[in-house]
Amino acid sequence: MRNQRTKSEHQIGALALTLTTAALFMTLRNMPMMAETGMKMILFNLITIFAYLIPVALVSAELATGWPKNGVYHWVEEAFGTRMGFIAVWMQWVQSIFGITSILAYIAASLAYAFDPELGTNKYFIIFIILSVYWSATLVNFRGSKGSGIISSVAVSAGVLLPSVILIALGTIYVSSGNELHLDTALTAKNLVPSVWETGNLVLFLSFIFGFVGVEVSASHAREVKNIRRVYPIAIFSAAGIGFITTLLGGLTVASVLPAGSIDQINGAMQAFSALLTHFKLLWFLPIIAVLVALGAAGQVSTWIVGPVKGLFAAGQAGNLPLWAQKVNQQGVPTNLLVLQAVLISLIAMFFIVVEDVNTAFLILTSAAVLIYSLMYILMYAAAIRLRYTHPEVERAYRVPGGKKGMWLVAGTGLVASAACFAIGFIPPLHSGFAIETFELLMVAGLAIVVAVPVLIFSIRRPFWSLTKATS
Repeated sequence: MRNQRTKSEHQIGALALTLTTAALFMTLRNMPMMAETGMKMILFNLITIFAYLIPVALVSAELATGWPKNGVYHWVEEAFGTRMGFIAVWMQWVQSIFGITSILAYIAASLAYAFDPELGTNKYFIIFIILSVYWSATLVNFRGSKGSGIISSVAVSAGVLLPSVILIALGTIYVSSGNELHLDTALTAKNLVPSVWETGNLVLFLSFIFGFVGVEVSASHAREVKNIRRVYPIAIFSAAGIGFITTLLGGLTVASVLPAGSIDQINGAMQAFSALLTHFKLLWFLPIIAVLVALGAAGQVSTWIVGPVKGLFAAGQAGNLPLWAQKVNQQGVPTNLLVLQAVLISLIAMFFIVVEDVNTAFLILTSAAVLIYSLMYILMYAAAIRLRYTHPEVERAYRVPGGKKGMWLVAGTGLVASAACFAIGFIPPLHSGFAIETFELLMVAGLAIVVAVPVLIFSIRRPFWSLTKATS
């Protein structure tokens, strides 16, 4: 039996983990969808903070410091048994496949601005970029988390934070100079408070939630973090705070410089850059910004490649996956699982050929990811509540404040929010061309398959799967 300790163990510090966590969710791609809601984005963001961001940050911080072993699989397993732990990490992994594909489409749309913006609607260009970027990132991740951590840190700094600061700075100068605003800033209830009866608003709200999913995935690096009980809470709260401030200001900037009806849901951030740089006679800078934005999203892809796979790999080592899925290279990276993931993403990329509009494909992939992830979060929050009762003796360096009542309040809020997102996920995106019944049937069928597969694998598992940890 091979020792699975890797050379990269205990190499991740507070700054690296903060940037790696931020790279999981920080991106400019959610700003356009936020901008479409106008001033309502302020309330939507506040709801996102209290109903999603705070619960997931607090709960995952407690779980990761109490059970610092590969994230959601072990958390749910400790609370509800191996079967449910396997289903939870399987859903986390599958949603990442849909989510990564949508990020890759965003990379292609952004990169188009470095050459020809019209390429952003070209299906074959989108597919070419998806395949080339993802397979390249997969090969890079064969080197282990140390290499991917460096890539994530550089990408989120140069490709997300820097462009975001530039966008917000240009927008601030534009607004303060008295130029025309496309954002209605009237402080009226109608302008500030979203109506729950407007399904378009509800679907767009998912972009706010989806903009922060994955905060807990950084727990998969727990074994490689220096002083996990101290560093993890600091990193996760720092990343969440930076992400919130950046995306809110960025969304307000996009809404200020672009008419709501012209905002492209994939290219919106680049549209805003184009408008601002044209206004300031700096259009020559646009290709550089496009490359930086694409770099930032590529770093996010690199982070997502290995995070959920590590959790699935941990479940496999416990005897829930065949031996071929447990093979690792000299850096301890589960290469077979990474290749399988790349193949599945390549197949899903072909979805862009079937769907007539690239934006529609992007939104459908997002809806599918939200549905799957919502179920996983429901299991995670339920596990956190249960573990307070079944394992009160386990030391947690960080605890959700308020005792059991505090946990019920925080995790219960997150659980209700996840259930609401799950329900909203069945509403078809605006202009998708899908009838409600057809879209619901498509989502239900997909969800049934996603849940059925781990149940089937668990039912046919063999004892020897957990007796040998295969090596390459």
